[in-house]
Parts: sequence; structure tokens; C-alpha cells
Amino acid sequence: MRTFVAIVEMGSFVAAAKALGLTRSAAGKALSRLETHLGTRLLHRSIRTLSLTTDGQFFYE
Repeated sequence: MRTFVAIVEMGSFVAAAKALGLTRSAAGKALSRLETHLGTRLLHRSIRTLSLTTDGQFFYE
């Protein structure tokens, strides 16, 4: 959950990973594991944008 919160608050996998002392890949895998555990997507990801899904917004709050 720390990784998810950092990604949301920093708006970037790279910035969140750096702040947490992780690689970008490790941050992405942590988020993927959380999404699998919850059974839902938390973030809409594209090359240039990152935004919360409805479930992601609910979980973040």
C-alpha cells in the first residue's frame, strides 16, 4: 500500500520508486501484486499519463 500511495501522491512510478528506494520495476510489481490481491485495477496507466480508476480512488481515500 505504501507504494500505491507514493505513486498516487507523486504522480509517477519513477518518483515514487526513487522516494521509496526501489527500482521502477519493483514499484510496478508491488502495484500489480496489490491489484491482484484486491481483484481490481487501481490505476489507468499509459505511456504519458497516470490516473486513478474509480476503485483506485475509493481505495486511496
